[in-house]
Amino acid sequence: METATQVMTETSSKEAAEQALSTGERVAVLTPGNQGALTVAANAYRREHLLNLTPVQVIKKLYDTAIMACKTNDASLAQRAITQLILGLNFEYEEIAVGLFGLYQYSKECIRKGDTASAAHVLEELRSAWVQAFKL
Repeated sequence: METATQVMTETSSKEAAEQALSTGERVAVLTPGNQGALTVAANAYRREHLLNLTPVQVIKKLYDTAIMACKTNDASLAQRAITQLILGLNFEYEEIAVGLFGLYQYSKECIRKGDTASAAHVLEELRSAWVQAFKL
C-alpha cells in the first residue's frame, strides 16, 4: 500500500521543477554521468523533509498535493492523495469524519468523471479551513 510520504514525494519533485521553471532559477543540467546521483540525493532530501512533518503539516501537504494534481489534470496522483486523506480520518469523531469522507468521495468521483476543477474547488475550501483552524 502506498504511503502519504510516497504520494507527497512524487508531488515535491513536480513542484520543484515547476517552481524552478516559473521563477527562472538555474536548473542543473542532468547528464548521463550525474543524473542518477542527483536524483537519488534529491529524493532522499525530500523523503527526509517529509518524514519530519507534523501530522497537521502532512494533512496540509496532502491537500496541496491533491489540489496541484487536479490543476495539472494528474487524476492518478489526485486520487492517491485523497485516498491518503481518507485513510487519515478518525472515525471516533464520527460527525466530522463522515462529513469529510463524503466530501473526499465526491472529489474522487468528480476526478473520475474528469471534472478536476470541481474537485480542486472542494479541496481548496477544505485546505483553507484546515490552515485557519491550525494557524499554518
